[in-house]
Parts: sequence; structure tokens; C-alpha cells
Amino acid sequence: MKNLVYISTAVKLLEDEQLINILTAARNNNLKHHVTGVLLYSDGTFIQVLEGEAGDVDTIMSKIETDPKHKNLITLIDEPIQQRNFPDWSMGFYTPKADKLADLIGYLRSTDKIEAKGDSGAAVITLKTFIESNKLSMSY
Repeated sequence: MKNLVYISTAVKLLEDEQLINILTAARNNNLKHHVTGVLLYSDGTFIQVLEGEAGDVDTIMSKIETDPKHKNLITLIDEPIQQRNFPDWSMGFYTPKADKLADLIGYLRSTDKIEAKGDSGAAVITLKTFIESNKLSMSY
């Protein structure tokens, strides 16, 4: 099993409806491939953690790499893991300006669940850094 963390830039700032479409597609693809993870979006920047069997993560990543909604994709972490950091999330998703997303399955109302993880794994530490630097620590 492995996890992969990447960061990318949206080609344009996304509206709530576009974010809903991204979340829905990500959740469906991840469920098909038994991949879990979390996606954070803030002011045109994405950071995503994907975790699962190596071949499944690579399949999802191949689709992401060709997605025209973003550019400047940089893989931050690609490493083996012993267990999933987000085993119950087919795709947790957070954006600070998404009133319409609040009732969607997979939407995180706050980043508290990520920040509270005691795990010191590289993926969790990277997400925490992104949360802090983008001031995403807010609750609804």
C-alpha cells in the first residue's frame, strides 16, 4: 500500500458547482479503485492525498495528471505506508467558501479531523502545513 500527495493550481478559480462536480467524480473513481484520501482547495490551490494499493493509486493519479482543470501538478510524497490515514474517507473534501457543499457526503465542515490526527506520517504533516499556511482552520 502507498500514499501519494500532490499539489496543483486550478487554471481558474472554481465556483461551488464546479467543486461539487470534482468531489462527485473523485469519490466515484476512488470507490471503484478502493482508494481513500482527502482533497483540500483554497484560493485556486489543490492539495490531495491518495492512499491504497500502488496500482490503484497510480491509476487514479494518471487520470488526475491529464485533468485540464489544473496545472503545475507537483508530487510532494509518493511512499509506501503500513496503514491508511483516511480509511473511512473515499474522498474527504474541504474548501473554506462552500455553503452549498455543507450537506454533501464526503465534505468536511472543518479541518479539525485532519488537525487532530496524532499521526506524524508525512501525508498528515503536509496537510497540516497546508491548512495552517492557508488559514483553513475554521468551523461552520
